[in-house]
Amino acid sequence: MDLTNTFGAAFIGGMITAILYGITTLQTYLYLMKYPNDGISTKLFVVIIWVLDTLHVSLMCHALYYYLVSNYSVPSALADGVWSLFASVAVNLCIACSVQAFFTVKIFYLCRRHLRWLVTTPIIVTILAHLGFGIETVAFLFIKKTLSSLSQLTLYAVTPFGAALVISDVLITIALCVLLREQGSRTIFPRTKRLVNTLVVYAINRCLLTS
Repeated sequence: MDLTNTFGAAFIGGMITAILYGITTLQTYLYLMKYPNDGISTKLFVVIIWVLDTLHVSLMCHALYYYLVSNYSVPSALADGVWSLFASVAVNLCIACSVQAFFTVKIFYLCRRHLRWLVTTPIIVTILAHLGFGIETVAFLFIKKTLSSLSQLTLYAVTPFGAALVISDVLITIALCVLLREQGSRTIFPRTKRLVNTLVVYAINRCLLTS
């Protein structure tokens, strides 16, 4: 059996996810140490995202262990989806939608009052589409169970699920860049301008990495 393009790809993805989880853990620690004056709601949000990310990595490791170790000599087991694999998709959906909602709220308050809903409504629509197609995908995974049925979900669940995620990320990034540039143009202080430019670079990199 050639597992290169299936479970081999899953293993590589799992290793990359573990590396990114390490970075996320470091970022969470540095944030809590360096910004003690931030509001309790923001701190709580960061901790919740980290907890969800920890759960996601744990589920992913369980799924890989189930397929590549526990059922190493049982090829028939590779055809069925394990619960932790499907649950990891659900947790990942919660993380993505929560983070996108967080940025949307920030964009809402950065906008001028008469432009707030005009700017954020398309973002909200794509986030809701991502959530809806994500729930549909997870539900079908638990119902179908077999991995061979994934091809049946591609057109009306998985592809719109991924497309909505990318579109919402792009819209959030464009809005952040425009609004931050606008904020930067209002100040005459070089240090503030440099900070705004740095935030713009972060916003663009966040979009490129996640997309």
